[in-house]
Amino acid sequence: MNRSLPWILVGTMAVSACAGPIETRALTHQVLAAAEQKQFALSPKNSPENRDLAVTRDLVAKSLIAKGYQSSPDASILVHVALSIRPADIAVDGGDKESTQSIAIAKPQKRFQSCKDQEHRLTISLFDQSRGAKLYAGSAAEYHCNGTIAQSAPFLIDSALSGLDSDPTEAPQSAILTRQGIE
Repeated sequence: MNRSLPWILVGTMAVSACAGPIETRALTHQVLAAAEQKQFALSPKNSPENRDLAVTRDLVAKSLIAKGYQSSPDASILVHVALSIRPADIAVDGGDKESTQSIAIAKPQKRFQSCKDQEHRLTISLFDQSRGAKLYAGSAAEYHCNGTIAQSAPFLIDSALSGLDSDPTEAPQSAILTRQGIE
């Protein structure tokens, strides 16, 4: 029994690198007060059908309906959903030559980690077409080694919409939520 103890410990360490706390990083911004008519339409699909995006769009619509919104083809609120997956060890910067800002920092790989992390990122924007203005923007991102975007989507949606219908703010609000799951 004592001879197998080191192998059990090594196995436990290997498994623990794949399951553990997952941080969902959320950024929400209620730009304008919510519209009185809470009717929305998803933005038209401009690209070839992507299964993960199609499922995520459906889940976003269901989440908005659960929050008291109604789906309508001629609604004044247009909802845009963007979904991305990128290698987490690559940083993403935006802006122009004079004002570059970091969008996503590079994440170093954990010790004893058997695969490379990917970042799952969801952005949801609501636009009031009648006023010609953005109502709300929310984004959420998680790092995963083995988890899929389908597994992440419900948590990303909840986080990205967590500030919807709150009081308008001058600047985006950030939060980090922690949960257990497949990294």
